[in-house]
Amino acid sequence: MKSLRKSLYRHWNTLLLLFLWGLCSSWYLIPISPDWVERYYSKGFYRLVVSGVTHITGAVSFSVVLLLLCIAFFSFIGTWTGVWIYRRRTSAQPHWKGAVWGLKLMGFILPVLWLWFLIFWGIGYQRLSIDMRLGLDASPVTEEEVRHVEASLLKIIQRDQPKQPEDRNTELAIQSISNAMQCVVLEWDGIPIQIPERVKATPAGLLLMNGTSGMCVPFTLEPHVDGGLPDTAFVSVAAHELGHITGICDEGETNLLGYAAGLRAENPYARYTVALGIYRRIGERSREEWDTAFQRLPEQAQSDLKKAGKASERYRIRWFQQLSWRIYNQYLKSQGVKEGVKSYARGTQLLIRLWRAGHIALPELLIEVE
Repeated sequence: MKSLRKSLYRHWNTLLLLFLWGLCSSWYLIPISPDWVERYYSKGFYRLVVSGVTHITGAVSFSVVLLLLCIAFFSFIGTWTGVWIYRRRTSAQPHWKGAVWGLKLMGFILPVLWLWFLIFWGIGYQRLSIDMRLGLDASPVTEEEVRHVEASLLKIIQRDQPKQPEDRNTELAIQSISNAMQCVVLEWDGIPIQIPERVKATPAGLLLMNGTSGMCVPFTLEPHVDGGLPDTAFVSVAAHELGHITGICDEGETNLLGYAAGLRAENPYARYTVALGIYRRIGERSREEWDTAFQRLPEQAQSDLKKAGKASERYRIRWFQQLSWRIYNQYLKSQGVKEGVKSYARGTQLLIRLWRAGHIALPELLIEVE
């Protein structure tokens, strides 16, 4: 018995390492019912997590996760270097042992980050789909429905386009979307949720260089949008990232929530930005059809789309974008999103099905198409 205790003490780090990796792997190896995830995690534990974490990280204007990354990186490199030097001086150990120490430490850090990701957000990938939660009609969206909604969006854009420069208040627009989103989630889930009323801008190009406009950080539940985007695109992307903070992981469903909240927002500029974002993505248009649809837009709406396109091109690094999107595609599939990055396109389809089912009451959509 005494020898067993000594053995366990001697190898405690190996046992802890195996325990941590086993705990992470068990989530993917042991099947968990989506009903269980929906009831006890998404509508239960996650509500507590998002309320507590966003209360802290949302209290400051700077990105907490970027600060933590900088501190963690330099602390890791500094500690690794210090241990390396100490062992060389006191034990005359070879250089390779100092290098192995850092790799061993990474073996502990990675499963801790993995568990942090799962507990704070990642378990939500296994929740019930929006189709099941709302009982949406699964029949294919028709071309007539697409054109109907497209015409409705055009009317919203024309009606709510900013008349004066001061109407382009991104802070008020995002706050309005956040408030509307909390109302939408309450209707859909039957349980209130607290989310931030603002998003955090990254340094210009930090996300756009790989073709990404925004990011929800699971570890700190902070919504980020690239600071290089013009105001209209910034607000539109912010609606998507706020949707992730509500606990929706699927990209298409997050788009849907951002659309529903943006179109319901009290702020006209919020409605304009989101409607313009949907208008650009709705339907499977050919190049000629998009050119025709683009010409129907008001002049400033055309200008806003051009500015967003120029910002993306300015910072984009094409080889890095292709590589990162391949990796992200595999990541989504590993989390159970079978469509991978193609799931983004489901947002407009889901919006039409949501409207068809009467889950969104928007007079602007109830029009006759000539």
